[in-house]
Amino acid sequence: VPTLNVNYFFGADELSVILVFLNALLTPLALAISWDEHTRVPEFFAMFLFMETTISGVFLSLDLFQFLVFWEVGLVPMYFLIAVWGGPRRRYAAIKFFLYTFLASLPLLVAVFAFYFYSSPHTFDMTAIIASVPVPPGAVADLAFVGLLIAFGTKLPTWPLHTWLPDAHVEAPTGGSVILAGVLLKLGGYGLIRFNVQMLPTAAVDLYWLLALVGIISILYGALVCIAQDDLKRLVAFSSVSHMGFVTLGIAAGVYGFSAGGGYGRGAVLGFSGAIFQMFAHGLVSAALFMVAGSLGHKIGTRNISDLGGIAKKAPRFATFMMVSFLASLGLPGLVGFVAEFSVFVGVYAAFGLLVFVPILTVVFTAAYYIWAMQRAIFGPLNPKWETMPDLHRFEVAPLAVLTLAFAVFGIVPILLLDFLSTWSQGILGGL
Repeated sequence: VPTLNVNYFFGADELSVILVFLNALLTPLALAISWDEHTRVPEFFAMFLFMETTISGVFLSLDLFQFLVFWEVGLVPMYFLIAVWGGPRRRYAAIKFFLYTFLASLPLLVAVFAFYFYSSPHTFDMTAIIASVPVPPGAVADLAFVGLLIAFGTKLPTWPLHTWLPDAHVEAPTGGSVILAGVLLKLGGYGLIRFNVQMLPTAAVDLYWLLALVGIISILYGALVCIAQDDLKRLVAFSSVSHMGFVTLGIAAGVYGFSAGGGYGRGAVLGFSGAIFQMFAHGLVSAALFMVAGSLGHKIGTRNISDLGGIAKKAPRFATFMMVSFLASLGLPGLVGFVAEFSVFVGVYAAFGLLVFVPILTVVFTAAYYIWAMQRAIFGPLNPKWETMPDLHRFEVAPLAVLTLAFAVFGIVPILLLDFLSTWSQGILGGL
C-alpha cells in the first residue's frame, strides 16, 4: 500500500533464525505425535500449517503493519485447534485464550501507530524505526513500553497475565499444546526484545526494574504453584510461567548490566543471550513434556500423577522419555535447560549481584515437584490398574527421540547457538 508506506518486507537476523528453526522443527513433530487423530483430519493438519505460516510471518516481518496482521491472524488456527479438537471444556478454554490474547494486543496496535506517526517520514519499516528511535524519551516512551509489556507479557505469559494458559493447555489436543508451549509463547519474548528493547531503548533502560520484577515473581509463582498440581498438563503449563520468567529476567539483566557499563558488560551479554537460549530450550523441553502428558492421557485416560505408579515396569520407553524430559526441564547439567538457566544466572549476578539467589532458589522448588512426580509416576510399586498399559507407539517414539537428541546436542555443545547469539546480543545492547 504505497500511500500508507505499507510494504511486503521480510528479513532475518540471529534472533529470527533461531525461532524460525524452532517453529520448523516442532511443527512436523507435533503432527507426528497426532498420528491417531481421526476427527476432521484434513482441517486438523491445515490448521497446523496455517499456524506455522503465521508464526514464521511474525518472526520474519520487518514491516510493522505486516507484523500486526500475522500476529492477529495467528490467533485463529490455535482457537480452532482448541475449540474443535480439544477436551470437554474446549469452548471455554478457546474463548478465554482468544479474548485474553486479542484484548492484550490492543496496546500493540496503539504502539504500532505511535511508531508510525512519530517517525519522519511516516513509515512502518522496522529497520528504519530501530535505527532512528522516533518515539521521544520520557513519558510517551515509558507508556509505550508498559503497553507493549502487557501485550507481549500476556503472550509469553508472565504473572499476572498468565491465567489463560493452564486452561488452554489442559483442553488443547496434544499437538496443539506442543505448538502453543513450544513456539507460540515465544512470540511474546520475541516482541519484548524487538519492540521494548530495540525500538524503545531509553524506556528499556528506565524500566528494566519492571521487567526484572515481573520475571522474578513469575519464576517464584510458577514454581510454587507447580508443587500443588496433580494433572501433568497443568504442572507443565505452570512450569512454563516459571521458565518464561527467566526470559524477562535475563532481558532485564542484559539491559541494566550493559547500560551501567563498568565490568558488567560481558556477564550482561551472557544473561541477554541466555534469555534467548531459554526460549529455544523451553521450546524443546515443553514440547516433549506435552507429548508425554498427551500420550499418557490417550493411553490410560488420566493425566493425574497421583493415579499412576510404577509405570516403568509396563511402559519402559514411556518412563524413559518422561524422566529425561523432567531432568531437562529442571536443568540437569549436560542437557539444554541447564545451559539456558546458568547463562541467565550469570547475567543476573553481573547486573544485580546477590539477587541471583532468588531465581536459584526456584531450582530447589523445580527439583522438588519433578522428583516427586517421577517417584510417584515412574517408580515404586505398580498400580494394578495399569497392568495392561501399552508402551509408546513408534510414531510417538520418533518425535520424542528427536527432541531428546536435541536436549543432549545443545546441552553438551551450547556454543552452536551461544556463540553467534552473544555477538548479536552485544550489538543490540551496545545500541542502548
